[in-house]
This record gives sequence, C-alpha cells and structure tokens, in this order.
Amino acid sequence: MLKAEIKGEGIPEKGLPQGGILSPLLSNVVLNELDWWIASQWENYPINVSYSTKYKKLRKDTKLKEVFIVRYADDFKLFCKDRKTAEIMFEATKQWLWDRLKLEISPEKSKVINLKKKYSEFLGFKFKLWKKGNKYVVKLHLSDKSIEKCKKQIKEKISVLQHEADGLQVQHYNATILGLHGYYKIASHVSKDFAKIAFQVYKSLYCRTKCIRSKTGIKSKAYQKFYGKCKMTPLYIQKVALYPIHFVQTTAPVCFSQEICNYTPKGRKKIHDNLQNFDYNILMFLMENPVRGQSIEYNDNRISLYVGQRGRCYVTGEKLQVSDVEAHHKKPKSVGGKDEYKNLVFVKYDIHKLIHATDKNTIDKYLEKLAKSTVDFERLNNLRILVGNSEISVNK
Repeated sequence: MLKAEIKGEGIPEKGLPQGGILSPLLSNVVLNELDWWIASQWENYPINVSYSTKYKKLRKDTKLKEVFIVRYADDFKLFCKDRKTAEIMFEATKQWLWDRLKLEISPEKSKVINLKKKYSEFLGFKFKLWKKGNKYVVKLHLSDKSIEKCKKQIKEKISVLQHEADGLQVQHYNATILGLHGYYKIASHVSKDFAKIAFQVYKSLYCRTKCIRSKTGIKSKAYQKFYGKCKMTPLYIQKVALYPIHFVQTTAPVCFSQEICNYTPKGRKKIHDNLQNFDYNILMFLMENPVRGQSIEYNDNRISLYVGQRGRCYVTGEKLQVSDVEAHHKKPKSVGGKDEYKNLVFVKYDIHKLIHATDKNTIDKYLEKLAKSTVDFERLNNLRILVGNSEISVNK
C-alpha cells in the first residue's frame, strides 16, 4: 500500500498520501513512544502515594514540568499550567521528536497559545478557557472551517433531494444530519453553532423542497429517539420526517483511561464494559446503505430496530457486526407479512440460515457453527414456527 501509485502523482518515494487509510494507523505506531515520554514527565512519574494526592505531592516535592498530552494520529496538543512551562515543553518535544524519531513539526501549525485569551483549533473544534465563578471551564465550539464544511455538506444533500426526491436520498440526507450531530455533539456550544448553520441553510431547504414536500408523514423510531423532544414541526419528503438541523444537545465525552488496553485482562474488560450499547459506526452504515429494492418503511425500521435491540442478535444476544447483520421478517412477505417494525428482527447470518433451514444436514451444520454461542432455542423455535418450519430439539 505504501508503494501504490497515486493518480496524477505517480509512485511515492517516501511518506504517505494525505488522507490515506494507513496514515492514522502508522501515526499511532510511531508516536506511541511520544505519548509515554510525555506521560513520564508528569502524569506517570513514579511516586509512592495514593492517586488522589499524587499531583499535589509532585507539585510540592519536585520541579517537574506539569504537562498532559491529547493526541489523535499525528495531531496533538500539550497542555501546561503556565506559559514558561509550555515554552520549555514546546522546545523539548520538538527536539525529542527529531532526535528520537527523526520527525519535524509544522512551523505554521505549531505554536504556544494562551487559552485564556485566544482560541485553539483541534480536530474541527475551537476552544478556549472561560471563567465561571472561581474557576475556568472549557468553552468549545465548532471551528469556523467546520461550520462552512457543514453548511456545504447539507446544501449538497438538499440539492440532490431537489432533483432526486426518493426514499434513498431522504435516508442519505438524514444520515448526514445525524452524522454531523454525532461528531460535533461534544462541543459545549454545539446547539448555538448548529442553530447558526440551520438559519443559513433553511431558506435553501424550504425553497428547493417546496414542490416535493408532503403535508404529513411518519416520524420513525430513530427520529423519536434522537429528535423526539424537538418542538419544531418537521418537513416531510416522501412522507418521511427530515431530521432537524438545529436540534442537537451537548453530550459529555467519555473520559479516557490509560488502563484501557487490548493486551491485558483488565484493559479488555474496560473495553467490553464500554461497548454495552450499540455501535454508532454500524448505525451510520445502516443509514447510509439502505437495501435497494426494499420499501422506505423497511429501511427506516431497519435503523430503528438496530437501536431498539441495542445492536445485539435477537437469538444469541451477541454484538452484531456489519458483515453479520440480517433483518428477518417474522411473518414472511410471501404469506402477507409486512415491513412494519413489529414484523422485523435483527439476527446473525448463521441464525438467519437456521431459521429457514429444513434439511437436517444444514441444521446440524449451522448448529455446529453456533456451538460456542449461547442460543436461545425458545426464540429460535418461535421464529421457525412463524415461517412454517418445525422446532429444533433443545438437546441438539
């Protein structure tokens, strides 16, 4: 992949193309050492005291530079207590990166900023410190570039709706709105920023969809879940409610723990504990990839169903994967079953095959594949009966 030809550029001799899928992976591999070096300067400095008194003890008994790192791939911020410490760490980090990893920083993007006076940008956000009572809190907005990018994306989807007002494009529009809200919702002032975006694009939305809007329609379960508290009457296209651009509420980000790790039992347990609910990436995949040839109701209920089942298989209770997710009609369409929510259920691929299997060898084959899974035979047999098949003996 590193030697793959780049269209219009030829075969690269060094480095990675901007935006290449290997870039964040290799950045994490190379800069992992930087994380640990920065942490060793303050956060992970060995001292035999309880965690609650650790930093107080370090400030009192050492002359260490107080510094924390936040990094995403090759983009990182160092947070220090005062400007003098920040300038020392800036030079030390620049020197360490060159001596240890032979990496140079970008002079245009790298600088020391007083967050009490100026905004700093990071990953599409801009933030500064704001005095609240006797302490400072973070004031977090979408960056100016992000606001323009959001407006451009939404207007592009509106333009497509104007010329192709079908269920697929309505799904894509809603997926775009939910995706933007999902990424930026950790900003403390996200509602103000999206209110500004909505104000500037609603005129385009109203004018361009004037001839294709319907007076009434349905609010899907996904709409009810994410936007049910919105008081504004939605616009309907193809009798499906469009997600409101302005309605997004701040959601506190999950705190990072250095104990989270794939390679230790304790670290893996923390990962599993954090994955109790559905996978947001799979939800976005379902929204952006509706099943062609199926009704709008089917594709909309498929999204709602994934949320309703918490991203788990109805029969095994296991987490569903993109390559292993199947929407099953309890009552087959061939005998009058409909695409309504109550007639659908998400199951794993192997379970879906088992529901419809009639040949003994096929049944045995899929039972063997599911030997390590906890199969709820009562649910499985109920689904088999509904499609006209006999029950599978539990002692199988």
